[in-house]
Amino acid sequence: MKFIINNDNWEVIMKDHQTILDELNSDSEDKYYYAFGLIKYPIHEIWINKDMCIDQQIKTLKHELTHCYIWNFGLYNVPNFNEEMVCDLISSCNDFIHEVSNNFKNILQKEQNNEKVD
Repeated sequence: MKFIINNDNWEVIMKDHQTILDELNSDSEDKYYYAFGLIKYPIHEIWINKDMCIDQQIKTLKHELTHCYIWNFGLYNVPNFNEEMVCDLISSCNDFIHEVSNNFKNILQKEQNNEKVD
């Protein structure tokens, strides 16, 4: 599924758990044992673990979309988020996250029901 944020084209891609886990562990000094999802900033991709139930996939997408929103609007380099900044962030990104995650949920449900996906 594709979407646009701040005039940038992004794509949500379903990947198997091991692929996401391998990517996380190749880019980090930490050792990960489970992976819900991953955001690939330079190539504008969000990877979601296809081995989870739909409800968890939607929660994970919402989490990754928040990272996407923060990054696309230049908030990643703000050193100390305070409560007011968090409230402003959530209130401003809510509609975006809700719209994209609902579109994603509709696609997943159609695939689960073997319906044609646009």
